[in-house]
Amino acid sequence: MRLERIRLKTFGCFQQQDFELHNGINLIFGPNFSGKSTLVNAIFFTLTGKPIVPRVDSAAIKNAKAYSGTAGLQFVAEGERYQLYRATGKRIQLRAEKADGWHVLFDDKRIKATEIMLQERFGIRHEQLALTTFLREGEIFEFLARQSTTRRDILHTLLGIDRLIEVRERFIDTRRIAKREQGRIRAHQNSLRFNARNDHKTEIARIEEKLKSLEAAYGADTGDAERIAEWTQHQNRLNTQLEALTHQRNEALSGFSDVQHLQKMKATIETALQKATGLEEKREKLIQQTGRFESQITALTNVCSTLKALIEGEDQHCPMCYQAVEREVIQRIIDEKTQERSELCTELEAHKQALETETENLKSRHELEQRLETLQARVMQFQRCEREIKTVQNELDTLTARLNQRGIQQSEPQPAETVTTLDKSKLKAQMDHERRQLDKLKREEAVRLDRLASLQRVNRDAAHIEKTLLSLELACAGIDKTIATLQKQILKPAEEELHLWLEKMDLFSTSRGSGGETRVDLQRQHLLPSLTIDGVDRSLMLLSGSEKMFLYLCFKVALANVLGNPGFFVFDDPTLHLDSERKALMVDFIRQLAEEHQVVVTSYDEEIRTGLESAHLIEMQRNV
Repeated sequence: MRLERIRLKTFGCFQQQDFELHNGINLIFGPNFSGKSTLVNAIFFTLTGKPIVPRVDSAAIKNAKAYSGTAGLQFVAEGERYQLYRATGKRIQLRAEKADGWHVLFDDKRIKATEIMLQERFGIRHEQLALTTFLREGEIFEFLARQSTTRRDILHTLLGIDRLIEVRERFIDTRRIAKREQGRIRAHQNSLRFNARNDHKTEIARIEEKLKSLEAAYGADTGDAERIAEWTQHQNRLNTQLEALTHQRNEALSGFSDVQHLQKMKATIETALQKATGLEEKREKLIQQTGRFESQITALTNVCSTLKALIEGEDQHCPMCYQAVEREVIQRIIDEKTQERSELCTELEAHKQALETETENLKSRHELEQRLETLQARVMQFQRCEREIKTVQNELDTLTARLNQRGIQQSEPQPAETVTTLDKSKLKAQMDHERRQLDKLKREEAVRLDRLASLQRVNRDAAHIEKTLLSLELACAGIDKTIATLQKQILKPAEEELHLWLEKMDLFSTSRGSGGETRVDLQRQHLLPSLTIDGVDRSLMLLSGSEKMFLYLCFKVALANVLGNPGFFVFDDPTLHLDSERKALMVDFIRQLAEEHQVVVTSYDEEIRTGLESAHLIEMQRNV
């Protein structure tokens, strides 16, 4: 990106003025309070939408007597010429030069959309420009005084790993929840642990065999009277169960002639539902199209209002580009936009009617779905009753056949049998005891099997949560490794670039002259250079003001070359508090930097003006 012109209107101390910029070095020279820093602020504000001084509202940089201020830049990027205008009222406009003049590419007040557009098109990011491209007065001391956590956050934003950190925090939160779940599962496991070998299958089998022998002995003693009585009672129970199942089956078919009629109705509804698929997507598309039409109508209304205000106003010049207003051309545009808005309104009404129709269709489909669920439940009830009726009927047929073998018909009353006078009380008591023991063992075995199934489910959950925790640990470790790799891949080249510039500047020549070496580390304290001279760590706070300034400028240039410089640097009075020797060194630094980049420098020092005599001079005058 190469800057060509700064355009200001009611911005700072300027009412309306343009400033031309050239390749190489541009020196903005003038006394204090002449507007030098305002030009620097205008460049930064136009590109980022924020004043160059942190925590200052954008309304503070406009002209005190104006409602809003506008700053603009004309620049060349990738062979194309653009004009970018930004008002303190948060409106931004981007134009591109074509063969027939300037064309508006973007005109909006949405801050987030603006920043995304500028970043995608030109790679403009507020944090990167502030740290690598611009130098404002007093910035170095504020940077050195920042907390380590603040510099770390700046580093993460510059390297683009803030989103990785956000993902890692989510993984950590998920891991915390998983550990709580793991604790709950372990407590549940401990409550379910028991001796899995303590089963009663062998004992149950033994008691069942014993019961069979006892029942055989009891039947031999008592004859068939009691057995026939039991069969008859069981037959009555089966008949009652059969009647209940038949009644449930008839209820399932209520309203239908037979099950084929029910199945046919169910199939008809399913076919109708298949034909009605895609109603949600169609309705959602209609909603989106309706919203898009409404947005377009609103935008066209705003455009027409703006153009009408432009031709009806007293000022016959465009407030953004200052060109004369052509009423006839604008009126034709208004008519075209009005016609387009009318057509959109017609289409909007048609879409709204279609949306109402689709909403009614969707409502009808929901009613069909509810009806289908009811029919499916009735079909399932009918099928269940059919299966149970068949089972009961088979058992009843078997029992009836046994009774018929004894010469007893189903409709005949049971004759009163005389029980033999044999003493069978002891045998009966033993059978009852064994049956109670068998029931107890079966209940205990059922409880054991249920606890065993629950324990197996909990063990599976525990294994799953272990895998989840391992995956989360690996994910967090992978993100940490990725972050460390990104820092190393970007900051290591930045350190090497910084060493090259320190050698060019010959900043710590005394130490190197004695055979020592000066090294810096940008990773130790998050972007704060850690300085090592002759193997001894030296605090940055003990450096002189000029050494701090040169080290900080070299740090900016090195970081900009690694992260991507937009093509220019802007330094606001970099020779402040420097002696003559250091000023000459600063002039040499600016000249070397201008060999590859466009440089904009502000100063009020005659020595700098003399040292940069070949630079493009923008001379400022103090307004009296």
